[in-house]
Amino acid sequence: MMTKLCVLALLAAGASGCAKTESSDLLTSGIYADLSARATGTGTTTVSATLYVGSPSNLNFVELTGDDQLIASSGSQTKVMTQTELGNIVSHTAAFSTDAEAAEFSIAFQRTVDAGAPASTVTLPAKFTLGGGPASASRAAALALSWSPLSSADAMAWKATGACIGDAQGAAANDPGTMTIPAGTLVKLQGQNVADSCPVTITVTRAHAGVLDPHYGKGGTAMGSQDRTLTMMSTP
Repeated sequence: MMTKLCVLALLAAGASGCAKTESSDLLTSGIYADLSARATGTGTTTVSATLYVGSPSNLNFVELTGDDQLIASSGSQTKVMTQTELGNIVSHTAAFSTDAEAAEFSIAFQRTVDAGAPASTVTLPAKFTLGGGPASASRAAALALSWSPLSSADAMAWKATGACIGDAQGAAANDPGTMTIPAGTLVKLQGQNVADSCPVTITVTRAHAGVLDPHYGKGGTAMGSQDRTLTMMSTP
């Protein structure tokens, strides 16, 4: 969420909306970590890490320098995560050739200035198949989403995005096998050049909480997810 805000700031006013700090100037006790492993049903998983100075709401990203590294591993595969920078936005990723249920991924922050954070883990939840949606759907009508099989251990959520609507999302505390987007939840964006109708992508996510290394002194999140999407035309 914070990264998206920073991207919007970059588009609106250059890099002034965000900042980045070299990791050599920081102890791990001053860092917040956002860690994830995300599978989309293609047989692969993308492991991601974003580090922040203090609270992520400050939009101050950590740029790894010196001998600092983020190392991702799963089974016999171990990879140095690739650092990517867009203006002051800094992120780290590694791709793995598995998306199996219960696949475990370790993310280690290795450094010599202090002990780092060597022991974060995320695990993928069970796969699922998202039911097909209509070719088009009115925003004035409720829209039902369904999937199978169910998994009582993990939470479910949905998010809708499109060029003519504001982002919308919802969640269920358990796995009911179905969720309904209420009528009027998807709202057309304001503006003279916004179309009445546009393709909308709905992403349904099954998420499983991971374990964050406590050496990250400002806290953070660790999450494994299976994501599935469908696209339809959103109409008034």
